[in-house]
Amino acid sequence: MKFIFTAHFLIVSIDQKYHEDEEMLKIVRLKLTVLVVTLILINPLNAAPRVVVSLPELHSLVAALMQGAAEPILLFQSESDMAGDLDPFQTSGLLSADLVIWVGSGLEKSVGHALDKFPPIADHFMTLSNTLPLLLKRDYEEIGDQRQISRDLHFWSDPRIAIMAVKQITPLLVRIDPDNTERYLDNEIALLKRIKKVEQDISKQLAPIGAVSSKIADTFDPYFINRFIRDIKQAGSSNEGLQKVSNRSLKTCRQSKITPPPPGPDLYFQTLLTRAKHLDQCVNSHHRIKTRVEVLNNRYQRS
Repeated sequence: MKFIFTAHFLIVSIDQKYHEDEEMLKIVRLKLTVLVVTLILINPLNAAPRVVVSLPELHSLVAALMQGAAEPILLFQSESDMAGDLDPFQTSGLLSADLVIWVGSGLEKSVGHALDKFPPIADHFMTLSNTLPLLLKRDYEEIGDQRQISRDLHFWSDPRIAIMAVKQITPLLVRIDPDNTERYLDNEIALLKRIKKVEQDISKQLAPIGAVSSKIADTFDPYFINRFIRDIKQAGSSNEGLQKVSNRSLKTCRQSKITPPPPGPDLYFQTLLTRAKHLDQCVNSHHRIKTRVEVLNNRYQRS
């Protein structure tokens, strides 16, 4: 039934796109028909579950949970890909999925629009932002606003909240694919152990930092800062030289480009470790510049 529903949607979408080019429309519809028939023929009753995950970091966690059972489908390669509407094949992926794991309409707006357009598919959607503890957005004051508006939704940058998400996802995988129950549970144990280990490693790496300025903290994800940095010092030094230090190191932090790792079970951990390295380098750069400025200030005062 899902294949029929999805095929109908694709045909309608293609008709709208190529309605002025009859020859192209015939070719595309023929290819689509062959594809749908092939999928129906090769799709046995005990096929692996179709799990769609919206973002790379969440996809990484789900991929680790599903290792040895199936591979989840990644909907967006990055957050920048979410700006426009879903294309027909992305929408068909949502319609034919056994489970869709996403954050919420406050982040993946195009997925929210698809839900509004096809209400029945909500039954197999897991909206993580509805059940996890979330931080208020920086400088957000309207406490009573809706959760999707007032909260920062990038919760996965805190390993402990990522653990909560994993513990909520595993039972759903077991429900849609009971034959692989033992595999999912074993994978969950291994994944939770790995998340705890990366948290310990990053905590040890960043422990010497102790505190960072609010300007530097604001260039990093608040969940990451909240978990790994003990103190944030508010900016406001009256020393002009030290203000320049903050501005120069801030520029260094913002100019550093991080190349995202390829999708898969390791992406989540590589992303966290890269972020920790970036923060460490950023703070050390700040301290080196600050030391040089203080030395120059002392020389100037003595002269």
